[in-house]
Amino acid sequence: MSNPTIVLVPGAFHVDSAMDVLGAQLEQGGYNTRSMGLSTVNRAGLTVKDDALALLTELLDPLIVKEGKDVVLYLHSYAGFPGSAAIAGLSKQERSAKGQKGGIVGLIYQSAFCPTQGDTLLKMIGGNYAPWQDPDPKTGLVNVIDPKQTFYADVPEPLASEASSQIYGQSIVSFNTPSGAVFYGADNYTNRRVYIHTTNDQALPPFAQDLFVANSGAKWDVRKLDTSHSPFLSQPSELASLVLDITRNFMATY
Repeated sequence: MSNPTIVLVPGAFHVDSAMDVLGAQLEQGGYNTRSMGLSTVNRAGLTVKDDALALLTELLDPLIVKEGKDVVLYLHSYAGFPGSAAIAGLSKQERSAKGQKGGIVGLIYQSAFCPTQGDTLLKMIGGNYAPWQDPDPKTGLVNVIDPKQTFYADVPEPLASEASSQIYGQSIVSFNTPSGAVFYGADNYTNRRVYIHTTNDQALPPFAQDLFVANSGAKWDVRKLDTSHSPFLSQPSELASLVLDITRNFMATY
């Protein structure tokens, strides 16, 4: 079995370049990577369903269905919402049973939401916007008041400032869109489902991450990193080593 492509999907407010440092580390380890920012970033009026469709049609379908590649899917934060829907029918086990090449060999949720059907982002953060979020009805976007403190408190300068300058507003509608069916809990992902818990997270506190896992109804292999919300910038080498170890464990199950 050849090495899978590791697909990196940053969460709300972020663009695809947020994963560049981690991607470079993973490629040094011998794995191809792809990343894609979500469509609801800096675009008002778009929903979780728009993100799921874009993730499927622009990234997962081309890699898996058209090219027959194996994929490890890494979902950061809000990306757990669209990612949990977009994976429908794409596990390697399902596709192999149909004589099809390629598929998702495992899931990595990094301080990510694990929605159940009908959940909204706003509901999962307690029913109100977080103190660091500033919704602007005029623009239709939720803005981050202090990106550096919220996302990059442990990221060194000048990288923290550079990353903060690449944070944009998030579609308000995406906070209120109910999740459709989700598929991370499928038996195909038993022993192929990992949650990376960031213990010094200023955006999603550790207790919230614990609740996401506990309320998901699925069994996760939980790993912990002593970082903020963005270990892909604060500890990219350590995170890359962890992701590669997890990926090798996924591959060993086939």
